[in-house]
Amino acid sequence: MAIFPKSNMGRYLLAIPFVIVGIYVLFLLLNDEVGSLLADIANPGLAILVAVLAFALYWTTKKTASPEINLGLVVVFSLFALGELTWSVYVEILGEDLNVSIADLFWVLGYLVLVGLLFQVSKATGAVKSKSVVLVELAFWLLISPVLVYLLVTSLQSTDLSTLEIITWNLYTALDAMILSMLILLLWAFRKGLLEDCWTIVAVAFVFMTVGDLLFTIYEAAGSSPVGSLSDVFYIGTYALLAFGFGLVLISRTRSSRIAPVRITFDQLDEARLLVPRATYIVWEADSRRAYELMVKGLTAGLDVMIVSAKQPTSIRPTFGIKHTEIYWLTTSTGDKVIHPANTGILIDTITRFMQKGPKTLVLLDGFELIVTYGDFKKALVVIDHLEDIVSTTSSRLIIPINKRAFSEKEIAQIEKYAVVIQ
Repeated sequence: MAIFPKSNMGRYLLAIPFVIVGIYVLFLLLNDEVGSLLADIANPGLAILVAVLAFALYWTTKKTASPEINLGLVVVFSLFALGELTWSVYVEILGEDLNVSIADLFWVLGYLVLVGLLFQVSKATGAVKSKSVVLVELAFWLLISPVLVYLLVTSLQSTDLSTLEIITWNLYTALDAMILSMLILLLWAFRKGLLEDCWTIVAVAFVFMTVGDLLFTIYEAAGSSPVGSLSDVFYIGTYALLAFGFGLVLISRTRSSRIAPVRITFDQLDEARLLVPRATYIVWEADSRRAYELMVKGLTAGLDVMIVSAKQPTSIRPTFGIKHTEIYWLTTSTGDKVIHPANTGILIDTITRFMQKGPKTLVLLDGFELIVTYGDFKKALVVIDHLEDIVSTTSSRLIIPINKRAFSEKEIAQIEKYAVVIQ
């Protein structure tokens, strides 16, 4: 059994305690002056790095069904980077330590955009329609509302705070509560396997960001915010975790090692026993039967198989005698093991996580035409392109049955590129 995890999420989750503890220990070893300088350099530096990586992730998925959501991440982290950079200029260059500044404007705008994005992602996964999640959300707001009211009343009664400071600090607490509320929805989506790695990374990282905000509020209320306190650790840790996580996702999306295109018949495939690693098989047929028969051959040969299909799982299992194989239903319906055909990012990440289990994996993707219907041909082709990269880097196998009559000669040539074509 391998100690070091093979999946991106495994590596990311393993890194969390090392990052947080490492930053905390570093602050303990530094004096206040050096620690303050480190915080004012590390926060904007890491925030800028995260913004750049967010843009790189957007660039690799700009042809997917919902590029505006990925672009939204670029906006969020660009605003955070501007806030961190502005704050550092105030403190380190101008020598001013203001309670409220232009930096807060950037941060608040970033929070507002993030809340909107998290809600869009949660809505796309169907989390907002789950009755159990709605009950948890109600319980959360019942618990958090008295705290928010107490902080508001306390700030209004304070004689040390200006009107602008009262508005700003209460905005932060309200936005933190909203973000935590959205994270509950994302946690549900993650447990159901409906959340992209990118958004899982954002969700986990912002748990630390909101904890940092809470600790900072406590320190400010006590009239003391020591350098190297836990709030500083969590702020720097958030950006470090985001940079590490985004870097992992970016590497997995851009690494590529192609195989040469091959054209064979189904009989030749059977005789040659070709279900070789690092191969994408395009099966031209209208009913997908040969693709499923090929998948069954893989099961018989001892491969670990996952199916993503536009057909109902209840009809697939009895037809091909499949009992324990993992099946995702490609549909607009909501429920467990369901992927919306427009959510190509979730589709890619779900298949990627499965393929990263090891070289003895095989995925059957039956529903290319449905992906085209809910996006367009270019976006569907991007899915194949991404998956071919993952197949080649994980030594996995991918089978995609497609109805040839639904596409033009030019589109057929694009689909067949770098694939093993089965007539």
